[in-house]
Amino acid sequence: MSTKEITKKIQAGVGVAADGIYGPNTALAIIKGLKLSEKELTKFIQEKVGSLPDGIYGKNTGKSILDSLGLGTKEKEQVSVPSAIVDGKYPEVYKPSPNVSSSRIVPEGVVLHHSSGSYNGSVSWILQDKSNVSYHCIIDKDGSRTSFAEDDRRCWHAGKSRFKGRGGCNGFLLGLAFSDNTKTRELTDDEIASAVEWLLPRFEKWDWPKDLSTVTTHKEISPGRKDDVDSRAEQAILKALKAAL
Repeated sequence: MSTKEITKKIQAGVGVAADGIYGPNTALAIIKGLKLSEKELTKFIQEKVGSLPDGIYGKNTGKSILDSLGLGTKEKEQVSVPSAIVDGKYPEVYKPSPNVSSSRIVPEGVVLHHSSGSYNGSVSWILQDKSNVSYHCIIDKDGSRTSFAEDDRRCWHAGKSRFKGRGGCNGFLLGLAFSDNTKTRELTDDEIASAVEWLLPRFEKWDWPKDLSTVTTHKEISPGRKDDVDSRAEQAILKALKAAL
């Protein structure tokens, strides 16, 4: 069959005029016919507007949509977004790192890290091929975040590691980092709140146990090789998560 004949057959199947011309109406009918889930559609939209394609709609996705639609500040104030959906207080940008594996993972928990460098310097380093390192997300002192990969991408943050008898933690744990060295400073309130904001949807999305048994640190999965994060930082995050869950 020719392309036109195939298109006509598709159009007839999805209930639009079978003229053999592929256009917006045909495309929308195909999307409807595929019966994509809300999460799949959200990921598609996020990819188009440059937001982190995690399938979770929140403040950052909404802002990216507004920007892509060309709505200015005045128009933004006029657009009504349900408050229950606008769940993000802290800004987050998505900058894909080249340092991820092609294989996909099912995240079963998270590793807390510190980058030992400044926030901007760490972001810049992770975006370079030669760094051979990446986290799923890093948080600045003011709570702002940069994400480098989708949850189901295998980032390079754990190295030689073991958690609950399993090696290769990059294959089943997310990497969440804070800038600088948590052994020389305490986390700010904004860092803690931003970490909780980032983590909470993932407990629901990936069905993590709410006893926090899958929240760990780099020093715990790589003892003797790594010393991050400091116990004060770990306890601050665990305390805030426990209160929020």
